[in-house]
Amino acid sequence: MWHWKSVRTGPVGQVDDQYIDDTKDPTKNADWGRKGDAKTGGGYSDNVNKDKTGPAWMNKTPSEEHKYWVLDSDKTEFVDTFKPGDVVGGIVIAPFTGSRGDIEGRAAWKNGMWTLEIKRKLVTTGDKAKEQDVQFDDLKKTYYFGVSVFDNTQINHMYGDGVHRLTFK
Repeated sequence: MWHWKSVRTGPVGQVDDQYIDDTKDPTKNADWGRKGDAKTGGGYSDNVNKDKTGPAWMNKTPSEEHKYWVLDSDKTEFVDTFKPGDVVGGIVIAPFTGSRGDIEGRAAWKNGMWTLEIKRKLVTTGDKAKEQDVQFDDLKKTYYFGVSVFDNTQINHMYGDGVHRLTFK
């Protein structure tokens, strides 16, 4: 399962590499089988201080483009010099390292629509790559997949348009 979000993974040029297994016990996995591939670093976390009373970090170099997130590489301790209407990023983000960072993603917002391009090696490596990732190791084979979109509206916010086929020429 490849999971792209405009705020969590988009700014670092990645897609979150995840998978689903048959785990059904919510005491062992609160996400009921949904898991992330192994990571050695990076990712995203809530931007909250130890007391949970406010943000812990802010960007050293504030910008309109990066106002909803704090880049780990640009973070500095939060100092409240903000005025009403200013925005402090709600999450801290950094590129995933390890197999969770296998997928690149570049997106553009234009005319009210996202265009997303995703790229990954045909065959991934790592301790559990064969368990967690579809391996595109037979270029004559057809690979079936689905796409779902969550557009953050209040109703009818998630949809998919059937099964797609990936074939190589």
